[in-house]
Amino acid sequence: MMCVSTHLLWAGTDDMELRNLRHFVAVADTLNFRVAGERLFLTQSAITRSIAVLERNLGVQLFVRDRRGVTLTNDGAQLLERARRILSSADEFSYAARTLTATSKRHLRIGLYGNGLAELTHRVLREFCDRFPDTTLQIRDADFANGIEPLLNGEYDVAFLRAPVDLPVLHTVRLFSEPMNLLVHESHRLASAPNADIREIFDEPWVTLPPSIPSAWGASWLAVDQRHGETPQIGAVARTEVEFGAAVAYRKLSGIVPASVPRLRPHPGVAAVPALGAPLSHVAVAYPAVGYRPDAAAVAEVALSVTSRTLHLVPDAEPA
Repeated sequence: MMCVSTHLLWAGTDDMELRNLRHFVAVADTLNFRVAGERLFLTQSAITRSIAVLERNLGVQLFVRDRRGVTLTNDGAQLLERARRILSSADEFSYAARTLTATSKRHLRIGLYGNGLAELTHRVLREFCDRFPDTTLQIRDADFANGIEPLLNGEYDVAFLRAPVDLPVLHTVRLFSEPMNLLVHESHRLASAPNADIREIFDEPWVTLPPSIPSAWGASWLAVDQRHGETPQIGAVARTEVEFGAAVAYRKLSGIVPASVPRLRPHPGVAAVPALGAPLSHVAVAYPAVGYRPDAAAVAEVALSVTSRTLHLVPDAEPA
């Protein structure tokens, strides 16, 4: 299968990524880091870091920020149109690759964020294969550091993910919700508790997901709404569930995860405690709101059907 790499092989800039260019164009269009972040469903700090990486890789300053606002530098203005052309060419190439793939053999790329649909993941995928035997599934273990960019650039056709909020750029089909667990080190004072209020670990450093995920999702993983203005302590950023568990087990950090995570993928040295007062984890199938493939929508339909019949297999789950 043809696949488009996000890395641009410019001379001397092997670490360049298309998403950095997308962030550059968004800031140039708005001349506002916060507004650019909102358009891309990222935090302002994530956009700022991305631009800093781009400037470091290019060896030029793209923007000037002062009390009057944000302006493009001369170098930034000269590179802007080139960035637009590169992004346009990359999108055209990606579309052409997907078209070639579709005409030769039907492949559907599914990104699994975390444990996907918990106990229902395998059942949904198996039923889809039974219903659509001519479509070959390619399952990808999603890296949270890439956020939803793989869905927007065509790397994934559809994804199984956790979505506390709806994003206009995605068509999100909610399936069910499940409670959260506190993850603490096995020696933690709460490790053997039957349950614990989430506020009991607010004063401890947390493990969380990278800032490149949509900002509202990040707020949910840190229980920002439940903190009432208190700033969370970030002890580590985890790109995968394995990294999350390792940070708890070996660095004695704490955090919250969907209850199905420690149930399906337990990590040595980690205790899972039912969390009281935590936000629910909403389980969903998502695909691009524009230009999506019909079989991506078919995955969502199959998932809804399987969920309606077998949700009892996910302990304590509630229908969407």
